[in-house]
Amino acid sequence: MKGPRGRYAPSPTGDLHLGNARTALLAWLQIRLCGGIFVMRMEDLDCPRVVPGCAKQILDDLEWLGLDWDEGGGSGGTFSPYEQSKRTDLYAAALELLKKQGQVFPCSCSRRDIAMAASAPHGRTAVYPGTCRSRSSSAGENDARSWRYRVPARELVFNDKLVGVYSQNLARDVGDFVVRRADGLYAYQLAVVVDDLLMGITQVVRGIDLLDSTPRQILLFEALGAESPDYWHVPLMSDQGRRMSKRSGSQTITAYRARGGSSSQLVGLLAASVGLVQTGTQISPSELLDEYDVEGFRRRLVDVMKCKSNQNSVSTLKNSISER
Repeated sequence: MKGPRGRYAPSPTGDLHLGNARTALLAWLQIRLCGGIFVMRMEDLDCPRVVPGCAKQILDDLEWLGLDWDEGGGSGGTFSPYEQSKRTDLYAAALELLKKQGQVFPCSCSRRDIAMAASAPHGRTAVYPGTCRSRSSSAGENDARSWRYRVPARELVFNDKLVGVYSQNLARDVGDFVVRRADGLYAYQLAVVVDDLLMGITQVVRGIDLLDSTPRQILLFEALGAESPDYWHVPLMSDQGRRMSKRSGSQTITAYRARGGSSSQLVGLLAASVGLVQTGTQISPSELLDEYDVEGFRRRLVDVMKCKSNQNSVSTLKNSISER
């Protein structure tokens, strides 16, 4: 494979909210400005949370917005299937490789066990205390609740295209992390790395809430003998200071369409919220490509992240919607 390859990978657990829409738009703009291939991948691995019919609605909403893709999303492609639920044999093969390398171990700890460990509390989540890390990959599989990757005592440093240099001490800040869950489902960290690796993804544009997951993913790329993509962690949209989410009922593309909003108006509002166009502009994604080159696009996003001017963007969108 030659040339840049990017992707957008929504989870069909609910309709896309406007923050999801903006991230999709930015991912599309970045790879199109690079002259690359855009892949649409559906991250439906957590089957119990998948909403029937949601994947189709997501694709329909993105097409309405004016985004297109070259692979996946019903378009087929060399690296089919593009739905994670159909790729579990690939994740199993990757786990077997990690077992042979001695990089993973079976863990019988419950979440309660970890939370109760004296050394566990740290930051937002409990750091795994290393209870089972001395077990070999062939020992005690019958009582294993999960499989964990054995992290090195190392500061992992990478250069994000928007955030800049980011470092994380995996042993201190994260601990040995799960690659296959207690319920048998493969963890996001492993699945996303296997998919990006096998699909040849070179550019990952996603929300900054996933920044602290990136060192774990880079570590897995290294373990699987591959280079990691370039990462662009974009700002999140907020609603009165709170992060937008599906669970909190944030405004969706589907709801915007139902209210009679046009795609060019919504694209203009999303683009204006990160300073790509003037407020009030109505524009299509393809027309936005004429406004920037990839470096100018990157610099604009860096400027926005520094001044955090996107904080009031949802209010602007809501006002526009309510005026209809």
